Amino acid sequence: MKEIYIKNLKIETPIILAPMAGITNFAYRRLLKEYSCPLVETEMVSDFALFYGNKETINMLKTDESEHPLSVQLFGGSKESLVKGAKVLFSLGGFEILDINLGCPVNKVVKENAGSSWLKNSRQEELYEAIKAVVDISPVPVTCKIRLGWDEESINVVSICKILESAGVSMISIHARTRSMMYSGTPKYEYIKLAKQSVNIPIIANGDIDSLEKAKEVLDITSVDGLMIGRGALGNPNLIRQLVTYFSTGGIIKDSTLIERVEALKKHFLYLEELKGEYKAISEMRGLSSHYLKGFNDTKKYRVKFTTMNSKSQFLDICQEILANLKQ
Repeated sequence: MKEIYIKNLKIETPIILAPMAGITNFAYRRLLKEYSCPLVETEMVSDFALFYGNKETINMLKTDESEHPLSVQLFGGSKESLVKGAKVLFSLGGFEILDINLGCPVNKVVKENAGSSWLKNSRQEELYEAIKAVVDISPVPVTCKIRLGWDEESINVVSICKILESAGVSMISIHARTRSMMYSGTPKYEYIKLAKQSVNIPIIANGDIDSLEKAKEVLDITSVDGLMIGRGALGNPNLIRQLVTYFSTGGIIKDSTLIERVEALKKHFLYLEELKGEYKAISEMRGLSSHYLKGFNDTKKYRVKFTTMNSKSQFLDICQEILANLKQ
């Protein structure tokens, strides 16, 4: 895997952390940077929320020097609102890439004409005008994250990529499913290959990349310029380090042990507590903790305990119980 240029920004080994709502906050990105992630991306932020100065949305943009370069993802349903939101982001600064979300499939986003709604064939002219308007005012490279199309009867990823390239986008990340597939079904990586062949800007493949073997398979199928990792690294941040090491040096890093996963889990919690306080950190980690135990035998009782914990001390006790039992 070669380095890529996102306009004038060089990414040595293009393994990119996918934006995930409710997950890729500063605490999680901070953890992934410690596992050598070359490029991280924020949760998607709303153009309207930015324009109206929503404090919670502004707080989602917290960063520090350790995670640069940083990509901020913006979503919205019209040219006018996207431009307004982008202007707020540019005034705040602190990031090197602006990514436009054109792929989120959830109803709450699509109902606002945002996310995957932009991929409808009826909106192609509107899409060009909206993205070009953002590119024209942007002091940083603009990228987009898309899906293969609205549904399997209207897969239009090639035409969408051509539109985005002509609008001035510097890179496109493609999730290998349509909006109607949501997160189920088998990813259709062959369509990403067609998209890669149709444009001259970097194309990044995304969707179900959860191991080094799967990463190599996706690269073989698509011939893309880089990979975007989302749920595959959730609970297994070492996957990022494995991919970066292999694709930069050919070296092989072993899979994490359960002890290493628990240590990563503890660090994730402590970063989240520092960011949001104990109460919110515990609330979020009830759902996130089980990901760190995935694939290991005899961990069901601990996963259940994590879902019912109510304090930092309970969280640490569960972690200690896992570690103690492993050392017996």
